[in-house]
Amino acid sequence: MAGPVVVPILPTYLDPERVTHCAIPYGRAIAQRLGTGIVLLSVVEITESLRSYLEAEGEQVDQLVQRWLSQRREAIEKLAQTLTDVPYHVEARIGEPAKEIVAFADERQAAALVMSSHGRIGVARLLVGSVTFTVAQRVRQPLIVVRARVPVPAPNAIVHLSPVLVPLDGSSLAEEAIDTTLQLLGHGTEPLDLHLLHVLTDDEQPAEWERYLEGVAQRIRSRGYRVDWSLAHGPVAETIAAEAARRHAGLIAMGTHGMSGVRRVLLGSTAEHVLHASAVPLLLHRPRAARRIVEETAEGPQTLRVRDIMTPSPVTVGPDATLEQVARLMLEHQIGAIPVVAPDGQLIGLIREEDFLMQERPIPFSAFQAPQLFGRWIDPERLEQLYAEARSLKAGDIAREPEITATEEMTLSDLAERMVERDVRHVPVLRDGRLVGIVTRHDILKAVARSRPSHG
Repeated sequence: MAGPVVVPILPTYLDPERVTHCAIPYGRAIAQRLGTGIVLLSVVEITESLRSYLEAEGEQVDQLVQRWLSQRREAIEKLAQTLTDVPYHVEARIGEPAKEIVAFADERQAAALVMSSHGRIGVARLLVGSVTFTVAQRVRQPLIVVRARVPVPAPNAIVHLSPVLVPLDGSSLAEEAIDTTLQLLGHGTEPLDLHLLHVLTDDEQPAEWERYLEGVAQRIRSRGYRVDWSLAHGPVAETIAAEAARRHAGLIAMGTHGMSGVRRVLLGSTAEHVLHASAVPLLLHRPRAARRIVEETAEGPQTLRVRDIMTPSPVTVGPDATLEQVARLMLEHQIGAIPVVAPDGQLIGLIREEDFLMQERPIPFSAFQAPQLFGRWIDPERLEQLYAEARSLKAGDIAREPEITATEEMTLSDLAERMVERDVRHVPVLRDGRLVGIVTRHDILKAVARSRPSHG
């Protein structure tokens, strides 16, 4: 039996209109096709700053957290009991939402995740910057993203998953979305129809793309599925959305990065724009970063390594440098991060430009927000005073350990994979613990600037 279909749910005090419940009918429909169960998952986030705040208010944090978890399980259990014709399980966890969702999907070997994007409804945020977007970057399983709407459909509402519109750009990576669609939806008694679409640019020849689409369609037909195809003109995201609406598509299936995938990692995904333009749910397939780079670099069989793209001997500061000195160096050299190194060259940590900004982190699975600056919970009214005091803070006290590091011999594909999974922009390069270089997302963009599309 396939793994479960996981549907993360927001609590009602954050989601009074229950728009995240829009994902449940799709999770149920996919689980029925697969002959598997559905898991309703909720995550309670307790940050260190929130914990400190609660303790300062005299709260017994551990007892409070356990009470929250119990309440979440009880609420989700009542919701799950309304589901029919599909086995269910409920789960409530503590942690950072996106991280816990991805980890849970891996632990349970989930067949797919189904999440609401929150659409344009003010209960949360758009896909960009949301938990859904972070999960889309990190998750290995297929992710179905459903635009939130009101009124919210009932958990057992009938939804149609077919036909599935599959936009193709000529790359094998985009075609992987076809296999994902067939593996996920090509089961059960309900028929599955596919429609292949290519949006032409002004300089493309229709005849070439007609041959390409018909060739792909024939391969799908040989597997016993019904498929047709079409060409269209116009802005890519808007045209895909319009075609999906015109054809009454149940889903739009596409890679999260598709052709020019590393650039998509750096600059944003067409899938995001399609989601914003269309009311049709997206079935997102995320190719592995290593495969994207293999296809997109113009280096042929040569393997690019970190030493080939890193900035050697980057600008650094010692642990006794003040934050004022750090800020001046970052402005002078137009860089987004500075490594802090000991006198013997050992890396202490990084100071990033975002460390200078008050970060009031949105906590979508909890009722609180906690503003931080330089790792401290603060009252926004004291912001100017704290900035003044911070001029004399030492770099060694503020620097944070990097999420990941690299070696000179690490392949570019491995590094890009880790940068995507951990959502980092700056990676120190170490040799025996000593800093020898740094790699940024911009360095990776330059490395694949000569990438070229393939029409398969």
